Amino acid sequence: MRQLRAWLVRLGGLFRRDRSDRELAAEMESHLQMHIEDNLRTGMSTAEARRNAIIKLGGIEQTKEIYHDRRGLPLIETLLQDLRFAFRMLRKNPGFTAVAGLTLALGIGANTAIFSIVNAVVLRSLPYKDSARIVTFHTKTAMFPNFTLPLTWPAFQEVREQARLMEEAAAYWATDRTLTGEDRPEVLRVAGVTSGFFEELGGSAEQGRLLSEQDYKPGQDRLAVISDALWRTRFATDSGVIGRKLILDKEVYTIIGVAAKGFAFPEKSEVWLPLSLTPEIEQNQKFFRFQVLGKLRKGERLETLQAELGAISQRIAKLDPALGKGYKLSAEPLLESRVQNARQGYLVLLAAATLVLLIACANLTSLLMARGWTRQREMAVRAALGASPGRLQRQGLVESCLLALLGGAVGIVLAAGIVQVFRAIAPAGTPRLAEISADWTLLWFALGSSLLSGVVFGLAPARRAARMVPGDALKEGTAGSVGATSRFGNALVVVEVALAFILLIGSALMMQTLAHLLDQNPGFRTDHLLTFDLPQPPLGNRKDSEASAAGQIVRMKEMLAQVRHLPGVEETVASDHGILNGMMYEHSGLQLDGALPEQSAVTEGVIARYISPAYFRVLGISLVQGREFDERDQQGTQNVVMVNEAMARKYWGTLDIVGKRLSVSTDGKGTPQWNEIVGVVANARDVGIQDEASPEFYLALFQWGVGSHHLIVRTQANPDALAETISRENWAGYPDQPVRHVMTLTKTIAESVGDRRMHTVLLGVFAGVGLTLALLGVYGVVSYSVARRTPEIGVRMALGAARADVLGMVLRQGLTLVSCGAALGAAGALGAVRMIASELYGVKATDPWTFSGGVALILIVGCLACWVPARRAMRVDPMVALRYE
Repeated sequence: MRQLRAWLVRLGGLFRRDRSDRELAAEMESHLQMHIEDNLRTGMSTAEARRNAIIKLGGIEQTKEIYHDRRGLPLIETLLQDLRFAFRMLRKNPGFTAVAGLTLALGIGANTAIFSIVNAVVLRSLPYKDSARIVTFHTKTAMFPNFTLPLTWPAFQEVREQARLMEEAAAYWATDRTLTGEDRPEVLRVAGVTSGFFEELGGSAEQGRLLSEQDYKPGQDRLAVISDALWRTRFATDSGVIGRKLILDKEVYTIIGVAAKGFAFPEKSEVWLPLSLTPEIEQNQKFFRFQVLGKLRKGERLETLQAELGAISQRIAKLDPALGKGYKLSAEPLLESRVQNARQGYLVLLAAATLVLLIACANLTSLLMARGWTRQREMAVRAALGASPGRLQRQGLVESCLLALLGGAVGIVLAAGIVQVFRAIAPAGTPRLAEISADWTLLWFALGSSLLSGVVFGLAPARRAARMVPGDALKEGTAGSVGATSRFGNALVVVEVALAFILLIGSALMMQTLAHLLDQNPGFRTDHLLTFDLPQPPLGNRKDSEASAAGQIVRMKEMLAQVRHLPGVEETVASDHGILNGMMYEHSGLQLDGALPEQSAVTEGVIARYISPAYFRVLGISLVQGREFDERDQQGTQNVVMVNEAMARKYWGTLDIVGKRLSVSTDGKGTPQWNEIVGVVANARDVGIQDEASPEFYLALFQWGVGSHHLIVRTQANPDALAETISRENWAGYPDQPVRHVMTLTKTIAESVGDRRMHTVLLGVFAGVGLTLALLGVYGVVSYSVARRTPEIGVRMALGAARADVLGMVLRQGLTLVSCGAALGAAGALGAVRMIASELYGVKATDPWTFSGGVALILIVGCLACWVPARRAMRVDPMVALRYE
């Protein structure tokens, strides 16, 4: 305790240093006067009395220093002195400070911004209670081997009852439902949830209450909890919202609560309802619609739960052999399930930003080494006057860290701007986009990055200053240390160019990928096409589905006719899912008539679309065999089907299959319900622009009727001009029918590669910044070399060297460094591009043309960077240069 008190007293002395100095001076003066008076009484003269008094005290200044050492904190005091001196030196050289600060700000700003984004999306825990213990469940089946599915209701019940490692489990079913009322109809994201859902996630209510166990009892009124966002936008933060009615798909619900601000699970949910199911769905082992959350007991591991789920999977598969031997339940952390598709891309961006920061640090090291050469006499004088090597090294590190903090301050502003720009341009589907912000994490990371960068780029110059021999540094023509300095500077430039080359190659590969995706032929026309969705209410059971199918078909025909008669519309067709939205139906258990012997019964899932007549003609997809659907293909007529080339070749081995049959379902007795194949069409990439065409078949929309509708309109002029007209006419004719996702097919294609475009642009920016910094480093080193070798160049030219010889000598020096860096970077790039290999399309990670083009580009730009100092060397006047020598 006494030692702590002493430290506090010393620390307090730092803030009252002037007062302590005055008190010490006064006390020393009083003691001095007392000794002088004693000496005067012994008969000494005034001068002699003062001299003997000072000798007796042992030196006033020395006594003051001893007092300061005992009563203060010498380390902190000298650190403050170094900071004041460093600030004066940086202020004395504003040009150097500005260039160095801006260089570092680019590196720190980019690195800090990307880390802030990665932290918010990938690293930070989800904002739910004990989120690290929350897991989500998935199903794999032989029926759909290419997909990870949600659970069925019977599977959820098994997990809830049999998984002993779980504290609790809850299920939800998220759908789009139409909100109607006073304003235009609006599509809301609605989640039907089981009891315990909010308790598991730690949700709370901002107004009213959340759903409770009582709300799930039979006979209860329809109740709803709305999100804070919906409360603010639709109800204008009305404090009397509790008890108001909500009309969803013509069903009336009573609002009982508003969820706390920020709670929107599942993602973008706006309304939560008690999950109510029909007996048919509760017993259906193939209705894979229920997302399930579970919370592990404290201390339990996910691996142990996986083993338990294996036993539960076997039990479920025995209850329904139709599920197949491949049936398996699995679990993964909730955070992992939400960001697994984005993790790789963001980590690549973080690695690229880190390379930019390393290039900036290497550049700053070169600048400080060159600046240290101009200050070597200053350091030599300080060493000769008694400054220890440690004090000189500390002074150098303090200057570099202060410079780094100044650059970091600018970098924080830059990083905050980058984060805001990222939020503005990021695709709507970016995971956890709302959680990305410039928060305290950004500030602390920038501070840590600045200090670490200051140590990294300042250590070598500081150590060089500390190892200097004062006698050698004070002599004229100190060329002895210049060679070592030049070699170190050259090595730094090589490293800078190598890192920039890695960024350049990665960026070039991603740019080629994006270009290939956008420029390839998807198999259909994209011009003058406008697409939009017409959401339909979910159908709870087969009886509802059959009862509403006829009404849906009639209504769809009316909508098609209404749109078709609008001015500027050439034709309009419908399908069950949009083009390139990544969604589709898959049917498993197909039975094929006349197929290859090994393909007569299809166990895997095959993509299916429900389309209206003229669908292929409007999209420009070629008809290979047979005919398209037409007005003959209605309910009550022979069911028909069309297939694409990929399906015909895979299952029948030929395109000549018109007249053969395909069954997607059976009747109550298990007899196949056959559909006659009436046509074969060319392959089209209608699911994902980057996906190769896979087997796909098409059913007549007007024979089946489905729960979702998507319209495609071919226009005679600019399709954007018709978007508002179509929405307005639809609302006038069908007040309860919302229209959403209205956009041209060209924009749809652009949005389908939105994430990849954003990552490519950021990589390109980082590569450009890194290449610029690296070549500025080349320029700096070559310029420094020319300045140091000016006398040598003068001698060469005096002895007859031509200007072209001098130009070639300087260019060779710079291009040698660039070539070495490119070679080292090529080796590094071969390993680094493995990180993005899975993201590439249409180009190999080791594409020789890309690497060759990168080398050529960096050599050309390197030559330009060397040109200015080379021209300066050509213009050296031998007489002037020799006069200085």
